[in-house]
Amino acid sequence: MKIAHDIHTHNVFSKCCKDKSASTAAYIQKEIELGMKTFGLSNHIWDENVKGASGWYKNQTILLAEEAKATLENAPKSIKCLFGAETEYFACQNLLGMSVEGAKHFDYLLIPHSHLHMRNEVMWEYPEIREKRKELVSKISESNPYLSEKTVSAIAKSLGESVIMEYIPEMKTNIGEYTISAAFDNFNSLFDNSVFLEICKVVPTIISHPFGLCGVPHSLKNEYLALRSDSEYEKCFKKARDLGVSLEINTDSVEACGLDMSRNQLVRILGIAKDVGCKFTFGSDSHSIAGLEKIKISDEIIKYLDLNKNHLAEVVREAVNDE
Repeated sequence: MKIAHDIHTHNVFSKCCKDKSASTAAYIQKEIELGMKTFGLSNHIWDENVKGASGWYKNQTILLAEEAKATLENAPKSIKCLFGAETEYFACQNLLGMSVEGAKHFDYLLIPHSHLHMRNEVMWEYPEIREKRKELVSKISESNPYLSEKTVSAIAKSLGESVIMEYIPEMKTNIGEYTISAAFDNFNSLFDNSVFLEICKVVPTIISHPFGLCGVPHSLKNEYLALRSDSEYEKCFKKARDLGVSLEINTDSVEACGLDMSRNQLVRILGIAKDVGCKFTFGSDSHSIAGLEKIKISDEIIKYLDLNKNHLAEVVREAVNDE
């Protein structure tokens, strides 16, 4: 079996896409060249009817995303085009960036739990960082009494984590343990979120790059993922299986952990998900036309995990090529 679908893609409608040529039409043409039968556009979306969007998510709305629908609907008949979205889960506030009504606009939803680089939204900053920021707020206020509380807070928040760490003589937090714990906590809290549970009833729902540990250096991802046992991952994946939520095999995330499948901890984890009965979709997580090529890594993953059509989610089950 060879995968003939890619339903995790970001084009110019997403702020993170820097490829100015990455129009919807250009993506469709490239996917046809790659032999894809199904293409899914899944830009980053925060439902405009849900309060709490971050500055980064501001204006990445359903209304804006729908500008691409006409192009998808008028695509050549040789490829099936789906209108999807990757929304957000701010675990720190237990806030999902999509309403049940908003979800009905899409053919499927990707929902991440592992955008850990979004500090204090998806993962809290390390305790030492939080304490040092509080200390800085106090010092800035004392030195500049004419500044408003809002301005002082903005100055403190503007300092990057690496800058703050220069003023911390010793980090007592075990960063690997802290990070993987956050990924597990986020997964479990997402599956307890009442809006998420309702969304799963109305639209095919997929966990994007499960345990992908976004924001963690590539050289450390395998190390952090290995800190948890098979049984701990099993408990999470059984929740997805029982709720009918699919898991994404994200070729970009797999590549980040190395192409030696026998040593790739993310592939190990996906194997656990397969064994408990989870269903999968594939996505390149491309942010450029060239990035769509990464879906080709799926061939090695399929071979190593011994996947077949029955392991795929219904939304993409027919989008394969027989070898």
